[in-house]
Amino acid sequence: MAGTGGNLEIFILPCGSAESVAPGLIERERAREEEAHTGWMVAEGQLERTRVTCRNLLGMEPDGGGHNPHDDPGTGGRSVVYFKAPAGDKGQIPRFELTARGHHPEVLAAHLGEPVSRTDEHTALLSLLSGHWSARAVHVAAELRIPDALGDEALDPAEVAHRIGCDARATARFLRFLARIGLIRLRANGRYETTERGKLLRADNPFSDLTRLYGGEFYDAWNDLAAALRTGRTAFSHRYGLEHFDYFATSPESSRTFDRAMQAVTHLVAKELSRSSSFPAGDTVVDVGGGNGTLLRTILDEHPGVSGVVFDRAHVTGSAPAGDAAGFGGRLRFEAGDFFEEVPAGARTYLLSRVLHDWDDEDCDRILRNCRRACEAGARLLVVERLLSGDSSSRREGDLAEPWDLQMLAVTGGRERDRAEYEKLLHGSGFRVDQVSAMPVDLNLLVATAI
Repeated sequence: MAGTGGNLEIFILPCGSAESVAPGLIERERAREEEAHTGWMVAEGQLERTRVTCRNLLGMEPDGGGHNPHDDPGTGGRSVVYFKAPAGDKGQIPRFELTARGHHPEVLAAHLGEPVSRTDEHTALLSLLSGHWSARAVHVAAELRIPDALGDEALDPAEVAHRIGCDARATARFLRFLARIGLIRLRANGRYETTERGKLLRADNPFSDLTRLYGGEFYDAWNDLAAALRTGRTAFSHRYGLEHFDYFATSPESSRTFDRAMQAVTHLVAKELSRSSSFPAGDTVVDVGGGNGTLLRTILDEHPGVSGVVFDRAHVTGSAPAGDAAGFGGRLRFEAGDFFEEVPAGARTYLLSRVLHDWDDEDCDRILRNCRRACEAGARLLVVERLLSGDSSSRREGDLAEPWDLQMLAVTGGRERDRAEYEKLLHGSGFRVDQVSAMPVDLNLLVATAI
């Protein structure tokens, strides 16, 4: 901007030195027009906000970064994140940096953990092939309860190893990798502490159960993904001989883990749904496939004039603690049944939270028609699902719908859909979609009316 001061920073590195440290660096930066870039000093406390703006609104791609403790040491050094314009986009600055005073390890971990476009396809392929290592490391961190062992302390690797009963050298290597993926961070004194992301894996958090579920039966099912592609049947059924809902009905411990795991996301959805949607006093809400009632209990907590019914299979409702319903003075009850046969009738609001994506179109039609038969015209149906983007040009960074669509293929036999597909399903069953709004963790709320 005119009148704004700035600094020119020039790095000089002999050609031979550059080639020995990073072969091909000079030619690569010249080809990508990255020999010069623009830098910005970010105001205190604004690094993460500015970084996300550059990524989401400007479409810039993460391109490395780090912390330099020797630059401006009086303020804790400087943290720098780099961005580059998407490949082929000549309309933007080719590359620029954001610099903030101090050390911002969580911002750097998030930035460095995001995918970076590379011209080196060999490196890119190796990165893809090693992707499951990160997932397995998360599973093992939860299994060994490393975030619980760390607690709110900062410990050296030997202390962590002692607390979890593991080999000290192996633990040190494992902790280094957990820091790379943002579950813990290394302090200057060589001790590790848990990040906010890592705290999600503590035993008292339902995300810990979700991690164990995805690291157990679900993870193993993916070994049979090729069989699922060949036959059209789920990888889970190839691995375990039963579809996953039938499997959980015969395995009480796995069923309890599944129910607790579902709470991880349900808690987030429940808070937003209760805040953003109206539930008039006197209404009855039926949560179809409502599991252990986490979603409906939150709604009833926030809306004392509302009553509700949690409707699910007998092995699910039967495992719900008796106190769950008793604490609502008769406003909450659990009812067992099969939503392919019928659902409780007479309510003004019906909920289907992450239910339809578990089933194919024919099964979804049966569920939706049973919901429509159960209610009068004008009743409301709230559907919570992830939405596919519809076309690749509108795909968002961090979009979870496409990966979860493959998870549905591998595990449940269902699929993710785009908005038009859900509107078609709902209209064919007697519902009109009136509104779609964003929810946490890339979910969406479709508000429909019975017609």
